[in-house]
Amino acid sequence: MSETSYGFDAARLRAARTAAGTSVARIAQAANLSERAVSLYLAGSRVPRPHVLPRLAAAVGVAPADLCTIDRERLEHLRVWTGRSRAAMAEALGMAPETCRHLETTGERGRLSRSRYDTARDYWVLWEEWAAPLFGVTPGRLLAAADATHEHAQAQWAERRKRWAEEYPERAAHLARIVREFKKTTPAGDSAGDWPAPRREARGRAALRAAIE
Repeated sequence: MSETSYGFDAARLRAARTAAGTSVARIAQAANLSERAVSLYLAGSRVPRPHVLPRLAAAVGVAPADLCTIDRERLEHLRVWTGRSRAAMAEALGMAPETCRHLETTGERGRLSRSRYDTARDYWVLWEEWAAPLFGVTPGRLLAAADATHEHAQAQWAERRKRWAEEYPERAAHLARIVREFKKTTPAGDSAGDWPAPRREARGRAALRAAIE
């Protein structure tokens, strides 16, 4: 199972237990857990693994998301709240594990995670429509999570790039020169901004490797 940091909040679990008027022993029995494990979760001394969270939430009568505190829902959160590992979600979505990992960490939907053709209805089904039930949410909520995932990934990359530039100023200056030259040599009408994300990323990684070397 993935060890994704999904925002488990022990205080929310304690509040849910109080609202449900249940005991540690009953929670343990309902969630198929040991009483010691439940006590540790309640105390905040241990974080339940993703596949345990849905059982724990059901035992106190709430949704998995109700036991978590996060700023914005991302795809990894939605996946964890279904109780699926990343590998299990990849299988459910009908895509390779690496494709699923890319989707979950960048929010970018590749060719294999876009619209699908429904032969029975002779109709193209949008990604957010066919994938939403697998994540247990509405299409709108899934799209919002994908957007949040993408923004989070971009922010992380910007932070890493900033730290790298501060640590290696000469290489950063060299990379800036490479980027300027790259823009000069990009054919007219072939803007890098119009390229598919994988192609942009590949050229960016190549430029970064050149700067480092």
